[in-house]
Amino acid sequence: MPVPDNTYFGEKPEGGGIHYKEVREIRDEQRSLLVLKSRVDTLLIRQVNELSIKNEDGGYKIWSPFALAVLTFLAIETVGHIINDVQKIKAENDNEQSKLIVTPVYLLMDKNLSYKPSKKIYEGFEKLHGREDKKSIKRYSDVIHKYQRNTFNHGYQARGVYLSHKPIEPWIILESEGYLIINPYLFWGLFKNTYESIFEQILKKQNEEWRRNALQYLKHLLS
Repeated sequence: MPVPDNTYFGEKPEGGGIHYKEVREIRDEQRSLLVLKSRVDTLLIRQVNELSIKNEDGGYKIWSPFALAVLTFLAIETVGHIINDVQKIKAENDNEQSKLIVTPVYLLMDKNLSYKPSKKIYEGFEKLHGREDKKSIKRYSDVIHKYQRNTFNHGYQARGVYLSHKPIEPWIILESEGYLIINPYLFWGLFKNTYESIFEQILKKQNEEWRRNALQYLKHLLS
C-alpha cells in the first residue's frame, strides 16, 4: 500500500516541508534527486550528526558513541540501497544480500577495507571466536559488517569489532588479537564525506549507474 499523499516526505532543498503528493508530481529528474538528497540530509544525516558534535569545552553535546555507531551502519546501508541495483542483487543472491548492498559504500569510504585479512588476523580471529570464518570474511569490510553491524543490530553487542575514541584513524586492526577497533566519531566523519561525494557525482551526472539506481530507489519510496 502506498504511503498516503499527505505524509511528510522531508524538506525541500530551498527549505520548507514537502509531502509525498508533491514529490509524486515532480517530473524533472534533477529536481527529484535534489529532493531525495534533502530528505536524507534532513531525516538521517543531520539527526545522526547531532551525536558527533562537540561543545566548547571539548565534550560531546550528546555522549552516545554506541548509538552513533549503529546509526552509521544504518546510514551506510541506506546509501547502499540508493546507489545499488537492489532488485538485481536480491534476484541473483539468496544469501548475504545486505553485505552485497553495503560493501560498495565501505570500499568508497576506504579502499583498505577491500583488502583480504592477513593470515595473522585469521589466526587471531579463530582464537577469539573459537572457530575460523574464512568463507564469509573475504575483506576487512566483511568483518565490520558481520561482527559489528550484525551483532550490534541484533543484540547490541560487538563481537570482533570494538569501539574506542582513542584511535586517530577511523578504524585500526589488531592483527594478533584478531579484531578491529572503530573510532565511531571518525568513522561517521568518513562516511559523511563519502556520502557527499556520492551525491555530488549523482547530481552532476558523473555516475549514470548511481543516478539511475537513485531514481529507482526514489520510485520505490513513492510506490
